[in-house]
Amino acid sequence: MTESISQNKLLVQFMFLSVLGGMGMGIAQIAITLYAVQLGATSSQIGLIGGAQGIGLLLTVLPIGFLVDHVGPRKVFIFGAVATALLYLLFPFANSSQTLCYFVAIVGFFSAFRFIPMSSVFLEFVKTIGSDKAGWQRGSHSFGMVFLGPLSGAFMSKYWGFNATFYAVSVSVLLLIVGALAIFPNAKASGASTLVERWRHVKELFHDHNILEASSAEALALATFSCFNAFIIVLAIRVFHISAQVASLFVSLEGLVFIATLFTLWRLLDRLGERRFYLTSIAFVVTGLIFLSSLWHPLFLVIGTVFVGIGLGMFNLVNVTRIAYANVDKGRTAGMFAMFTIAGSIIGPVVGGFAGELFGARSVFLIFIPLYLALSVRLYLRHNAPAAVVDDALLVQPFNKEYSNEH
Repeated sequence: MTESISQNKLLVQFMFLSVLGGMGMGIAQIAITLYAVQLGATSSQIGLIGGAQGIGLLLTVLPIGFLVDHVGPRKVFIFGAVATALLYLLFPFANSSQTLCYFVAIVGFFSAFRFIPMSSVFLEFVKTIGSDKAGWQRGSHSFGMVFLGPLSGAFMSKYWGFNATFYAVSVSVLLLIVGALAIFPNAKASGASTLVERWRHVKELFHDHNILEASSAEALALATFSCFNAFIIVLAIRVFHISAQVASLFVSLEGLVFIATLFTLWRLLDRLGERRFYLTSIAFVVTGLIFLSSLWHPLFLVIGTVFVGIGLGMFNLVNVTRIAYANVDKGRTAGMFAMFTIAGSIIGPVVGGFAGELFGARSVFLIFIPLYLALSVRLYLRHNAPAAVVDDALLVQPFNKEYSNEH
């Protein structure tokens, strides 16, 4: 009983910290997008700005994953929070889209110092509380980032101005340190290791079928998610001439649907099994992307937003659950998982931006549909293969602790 209360308390603390962190990111994301529009950025420039933060993250996720295991998540997180807070103070000095892109990229370099410790600690926690709560941390973070953040960011940018908005983001990042001191362990997960040993661990992760496939699928989901967040407001403003405050509601709507999916559909994952759950999520995402690309009426944007939110939420549920039960150090696993997802967050807005500039606004979202169809074909063919490897059994089984322990 006491252990259950302690676990619930820690879960609530995780969720609160995730909401606060996500809200700060959401405010910054909306403010940066609106600031770029005010600076007259083109579609390709907005895409580059949207993907710039991921470049710094991509260069640091694996090293930071090893650092978390080496010195402990608390120290790494605090360093990243302080550095990020200081950098946001420089954003008001960006007087061109190019300078803004540079600042966003630099922030991305230090974001891994916050993202990886949070992910590694929660992935370890999931093994204790069960897979049914695997999406709760991501759901809480998303509630802040894609609901509270966009609403607050649009309001603050309009009534406070961009300078005050970026200063507020800086303060919110510093507040995260209080939560980290309360719930992050200070102990390291493993002793010192040589560069050769670290490289060997990386190669082992790339040979783990479950980690590699789950990370790749999540990369595709994050590419779609990042492209949506980067361009849905731009399309609403430039195509339908909707105000920035109303346009930000599309991001909030997608976030609410995404969060509701994470908190409600985990039982469906247990019932359907991974393969059918994946295919169902692909159907939702593809349908949503088609609606988003039908620029005849704002209602199509609303319908597409709902479908994409459901599909991406289902994607995240199954991917996080697979990663959580992988029998490897969570710091290294989180680094590997983040490396793929961040690569997706870079590629998504950049590809969508250039597609929109070269082929028109409709192609911003249509460009991702062939990738989802290719994934669905892969899942179908693997299920019908005459000889399946042991890991492939996961594609037709529900998730549960018994299976995970045996595996």
